[in-house]
Order: sequence, then C-alpha cells, then structure tokens
Amino acid sequence: MTFCWQTEWFRTCMPLFSCLLEEAERIAAGKNGDLGKMGDLLGQIEHVCDPVEELKNCHYARQMMNVRSALLDLTQTDQKAELAAYTLLPFLWELREETYFWGCVAEDAQKRKAYWQEEFVSHHRRVNPRRTEPKKVTIFIPACNHLDYTKQCVESVLRHTDLRACELLLLDHGSQDETAAYFHTIPNTKVIRFRENVGMLMFSVAFRACCGRYLAFVSNQAAKAARGKYVMFLNNDTQVTEGWLSHLLDCLEREEKALSATPVTPFTSNCQGIAPCPLEGLEDFAKEFHEKRKGNWRHRARIMPVIGVYDVAKLDTMGFGDRWFQTMEFWDDDVSLRARRKGFQQFLCTDVYCHHFGSVTGGVAWGKTLAAGQELFLQKHGVDAWGQGFCRSEDMIALLLEMKLPETSISFLAVDCGFGDSIFEVQNYLKEQRKQVQTYALSEVEGYRGDVFPFVQGWHTAVEGTAAALTNAFAERRFSLILTEKSGLSGEILAERLLPGGYVLAMDSELTKYFRLAGRKGHWSLWQKM
Repeated sequence: MTFCWQTEWFRTCMPLFSCLLEEAERIAAGKNGDLGKMGDLLGQIEHVCDPVEELKNCHYARQMMNVRSALLDLTQTDQKAELAAYTLLPFLWELREETYFWGCVAEDAQKRKAYWQEEFVSHHRRVNPRRTEPKKVTIFIPACNHLDYTKQCVESVLRHTDLRACELLLLDHGSQDETAAYFHTIPNTKVIRFRENVGMLMFSVAFRACCGRYLAFVSNQAAKAARGKYVMFLNNDTQVTEGWLSHLLDCLEREEKALSATPVTPFTSNCQGIAPCPLEGLEDFAKEFHEKRKGNWRHRARIMPVIGVYDVAKLDTMGFGDRWFQTMEFWDDDVSLRARRKGFQQFLCTDVYCHHFGSVTGGVAWGKTLAAGQELFLQKHGVDAWGQGFCRSEDMIALLLEMKLPETSISFLAVDCGFGDSIFEVQNYLKEQRKQVQTYALSEVEGYRGDVFPFVQGWHTAVEGTAAALTNAFAERRFSLILTEKSGLSGEILAERLLPGGYVLAMDSELTKYFRLAGRKGHWSLWQKM
C-alpha cells in the first residue's frame, strides 16, 4: 500500500466520506437520501479531525460549515436532485480533498511529490457525470460584497451572451451585503452559496459543478481571501462586451492545442493590459478593436485569467487549481506550467477587449504573500517562477519589429531560452507576419525540455556545451534567426549557423566582427549577418 491512506485519522475518516458521498450521489440521482444520517456522519468527521493540528491553518473548518449549510438547504427545497448535483457533491469532494491534502500530504515533501505525480489529476476531475444538460459553456461569476460592481458584471453578461448555450453559475463567496438576494433575482441561473469564504477552493468547487464543455471565468476572488498581488486582477469588477464569448470560443475551437483563451483588459499585469476605454464608448471601442485585430491570438507562456475561457476536457486531464497555493499567489503560473508540459497552449486574444476596473477590493500586498507564493512554486516545481524564459521581455519583443525577413519560410533556432516565453513571442511575431516557421531548440538544461519540446520541431540537449552543440548538432542546417539568452557565444560560431542576412537576437552579446548592429534596447541587441 502507498502512503495515501496510512495516516490513522484519515483511515478512520475515509469510510465516513465514502458514506457521505454515496448518500449525496443518491440524492443527485433523484433517489431518497438520508439527510439525518449525513448530518451524523459530518459530526463524526469533525470529531476525528478536531485534534489534527495540520487542519487548523487551512480552509477545512470553513468548508465544513459550507457543507452543513448546503445540507440544510436540501431540507428546505423540493429541487433536491439538482441542488445536490451542483452544490452538495462538489462541496463534499472539496472537503474530502482539503482534509486529505492538508492532513496527510502537505507537511511531507516526498508525499507532496507523489501526490502531484500520481493522484492530483484523478482527485481533481469533475464529479457530475449525471448532469447531462446540453450546455456548451458554464459561466461562473463569483462575488464577495461590492454589489454595485457585481451588478454591472452580471448585467453585461446577460446583455452580451447567448445564454441558450450557457449555464450561468452565480457564486456568493461569503458576502455580507445583498449579493445573495440579488443573485436569486436573476432568472435561469444556478446560485451556489458559500456562507464561508474558502479562498481558492471556490475554483475547484465551480469546476466540479460545471456541466459545460467550456468553463468561463468572468470574475474571480473575493475581498476577504484575495490577499496578494493579484487581488486587482482576480475580482468581480469586470464588464464583458459584444461578442466576447463567441470570439474567445473561436480561438479555442480553431486552435487544436488551446487550453484557454483570454481577452485584453485594462489594469492587468503579465503584459496583458491595455489603456482603459471610457465606459460611455465601451461598446463601439470593443467592436472596432475586434474588427482591426480579428484572429490575432498570441500563444503565451503563462496567462493571468481576469476573464478566461477554458477547455474543460483538457482541464480534466491535468487538474485545475492546486490548493498548495493557498494565498492565491502563483496559482495561475502553476496552471500555465502544467498546461505547457501537457502540450496545451494558452492564448491571449488581442482581438477581444473587455473592461476591468481594477483594485476594487483593496490594496496590493507586494511583500509577504508574494514572496511566499514564489517559494511555494519553487518547492513544487524546483524552478523559479520568475526564472529564465518564464517572464516576457518587452525589450526583446520591440526589437522584432526591426527585422526584415524576406523569406516566407523561416528556420528559427532558440539557444538556452529556459522556459521558452521568448520562443513563443518570436513564433507569435512570425505568425503575424504570415511567415511559415520551423523552430528548433538547444539547451544545456535538459529540465526545460518538457516546457518547450511540444512546441518546436526539434530539440537538442547540449551535454557537450552550447558552443560545441551548435557546431555538432546543426552542422547541416542554417537558420534565418537565432535567439539566445546565453552570453558569451562567439560571433564566428553564430555566423556559421546563419543564412546570409540572417539575424541574431541576443542578450548581452557583442558580435561586431561578423555582424552589424540592427537595434538595441535594454539588455537585448539585434545583429544582422554581414
């Protein structure tokens, strides 16, 4: 037997969770379930878990209260099957997983590694096989207080979305104002009430509850739980625009490897932002914005989903939000990295504009929680989330505009580019120029192979060193463009690998003997072979 059930208290809890879930499944299937028995089972779990120190600093207790509230709601409605399917079952699965992870896994590095490798995906799949409504998209809108912004968000969705093909889930995430009452006034929707704010668990509950092929996040995270840098980007202070969903779905359905599609919004980090449009001209601006940029979808190494639409079937193969990132910091970086390692792509749809007010729920904590999230990412993946090739370089991107490549077919080599964000940006640029590109990657670090290999035509690990590999691995191949984030490569070696007039886009390199300087910005320079 593996470590999974060897913690004594959880061994005791497992039969109780199994009985709870069995009763909830019966109710969701339209059969009679014993609600009193379920209440007793919850009491037994509370009794077993109360002495467990690891559970006192996670969302376990608040999620237990949410489960009890959902159980109480079932006693007061005639729609028990539907309510159990999209509230009680997802709530219970999250309670079970929260209990298991924080009580049995989190404190032991080896157990965490085994969990992420062997269990995570199966533990995070949707749990509503009986929900068979023919809906294409599940749109969920979480809110915690700030009712005026929530109303604007919901009303924009109602105004600009064909809800005949959509399931609308409205999540009241522990609000103290009239949010819950307002949600119940919206026709043809489902309302999930979190009486207690449970932070990131909200994402997993919504994912487990959805029945659509696609899952759309229109707004995110609540005031009490949004404590970090991303509070201003993960709020319910958004407004969608005409055609927003159909345009994003167009990207998802045309790009075979697409996991997600995200629009351009104001007040967003990760170089996804744009200057805000005045609200009085929002609709005309968004329409013109789309017409000028139609089909301009940029493959990005990571995406911050202020508004994002995800392919649910692909999420089922990789799992979604990891509760390890309990402060919300770097959870999106984690999703992005895991997606890339599955061979999935995330697109910033620069032809879709939606409005984001920004920083509605409070200030930004740049200190403790941000550093803690970065450390959690390092512990999980063994790499720095802000390390080589994971962050975009606007300086490098600006230099691409200086290139004049006459060929329609481009051979492109990336040398020691880490996670590969710069590789994707070069590919994006060449695609926008209607160039056909063949991409090859060379790295001294084999660990980056999984991050880059699914998106290139060839990969070579430079075990003999970068300079030797350039000569040996590509002795018969010449390139139109070489991108390198490694200093110290000689101009002679690079020149040998380039076609006449080809370019080297390099970080901190001096190549004056064989090349002419075509542009320089920050730490980046563009050289053309003479």
